[in-house]
Amino acid sequence: MSLHYQYADMHCDTLLHGLGKGVNDIYDMPDAMLDIKRMAEANVLCQFFAVFFPPRPEMLTPQEREKRLKAGRPEMPPDEELFSKAVSLMKDSFAAHKDVIRQAYCFDDVMKNKEQGLISGVLTVEDGRMVNGSFERLEQLAKTGVRAIALTWNFENCFGAPNSRDPKIMSKGLSAFGKEAIEAMNELGILVDVSHLSDGGFYDVAKISKKPFVATHSDCRALAAHPRNLTDDMIRLLAQKGGVSGINFAPAFLDDTQGNKTSRISDMVRHVKHFIEIGGEDCVGIGTDFDGIGGNLEVGEPGQLALLFEALEKAGITPRQIDKIASGNVLRVMKETMRPRFE
Repeated sequence: MSLHYQYADMHCDTLLHGLGKGVNDIYDMPDAMLDIKRMAEANVLCQFFAVFFPPRPEMLTPQEREKRLKAGRPEMPPDEELFSKAVSLMKDSFAAHKDVIRQAYCFDDVMKNKEQGLISGVLTVEDGRMVNGSFERLEQLAKTGVRAIALTWNFENCFGAPNSRDPKIMSKGLSAFGKEAIEAMNELGILVDVSHLSDGGFYDVAKISKKPFVATHSDCRALAAHPRNLTDDMIRLLAQKGGVSGINFAPAFLDDTQGNKTSRISDMVRHVKHFIEIGGEDCVGIGTDFDGIGGNLEVGEPGQLALLFEALEKAGITPRQIDKIASGNVLRVMKETMRPRFE
């Protein structure tokens, strides 16, 4: 397989996978979808590593709590402790393999790392609940190296409401804090991620943000009617703002046929082509959601991305366009939004 397309992936949950397994190094994790070793073998350019905050017990229904207990899933520590452990796991892994991967804070870092043959790892947050309505906390996250925040996950928080199949929740906009926080994030160099946000919140972000924003791991709702996907109107707005949506490899986001558990390359190609048709070639990228998804995956690890790029070529997408989809569009947004490391 040809690996000549280096890619930038805007979302994985590998840090939480590693914490759940009790590892102290994410270099070689055969039971994960992604690790540093396989990223190096696949010639990956840049990987966003999300710190995801699982729902606290009080956020779950009794049935969900019981299901989690039966599955033997460990309770995660409080948010601050979880964040600290996840960041330490990332930084320690990078330090142990500094000849392979380095942390990147902005576009220039990625370019410098590329010149040295290194992968870039970018720290992000999935679910901004840890911010807890504090601009000081937002600034602390920026100084820690966080360069993108998914405002919500699947529960309401200080930023606003999540995606939902309930129209009342879906129509809710950002909170008063959330609206001010968008401007603060623009200034701090933190990329705004709307992937788990309500439709109302999306439109607030589009109205307020002075800089491009992203949906790090979302597909097209016109092709798969999942509330996590973007409508055509949203895709147009995202494109107008200079933003990007990363193709999510989760089966239900690619094909919402009831009972579908298979993530097919052919469906990924359909979604890429739809993004291009509706928003243009500059609004679509990669957002695998590795280690956050399951099912029968035709692309389930870094080396298999080459299969997607080959399929895109066969579908008539030009090499120039594939370069944009693989990394160019994400790099452009990074250049326009992220700031260097705070000294």
